[in-house]
Amino acid sequence: MTDKKSEDQGAASAEEQRALDADELQLADMARHPALGQHSNRTLSDLVSRLRTRRNRARDISNRQGREARAKAPPAGSKPAMGNTGTLTKLDYLSAALERAVNERQSRGGSEGADTAQPDASQPRQTELAQKAMDLKTAGDQGPNAMTEDGGPLHPHDPDASQGKGALDGSARRTAPSGALDHAGDLPSRERSRTRY
Repeated sequence: MTDKKSEDQGAASAEEQRALDADELQLADMARHPALGQHSNRTLSDLVSRLRTRRNRARDISNRQGREARAKAPPAGSKPAMGNTGTLTKLDYLSAALERAVNERQSRGGSEGADTAQPDASQPRQTELAQKAMDLKTAGDQGPNAMTEDGGPLHPHDPDASQGKGALDGSARRTAPSGALDHAGDLPSRERSRTRY
């Protein structure tokens, strides 16, 4: 059984050198052993970020070229792309380099989404926030806590709840809905507007 790291120690193939530009080839070489194992954690995270950016760009260009070749999108240049084979090859090599760098970072104990930022000690952790929420919930079962609002009633069926305008029913004006001062206000508007000869 061959070691995965020993497979990656070779230099870039001729096809890879044709597919990648000089900067991408340099990034891919940095993502090969033994050079990959000699990077600091900060350099390795930077390498992962740069490879991911290049890989995403190659993927987007490949998708656009494929749509242009199928006449599903207008050409980005003066004439539509005839295919995306070269960009797909570039995408494959960049994806392989990114995978090697991510695997190295994970083997060092870093996570896939972790970059150079360390957690801020002044910020509470998620477990502390969850514990605080649970403490407030259990305290609420036993009576009011610091989160309970003061002042108004908490529920419409609360005996202390405001009755609203219900108590003003007896003092409401008794006028016709249309604003008329006689019996015509009680008639439907269609009948009031009907012409009588």
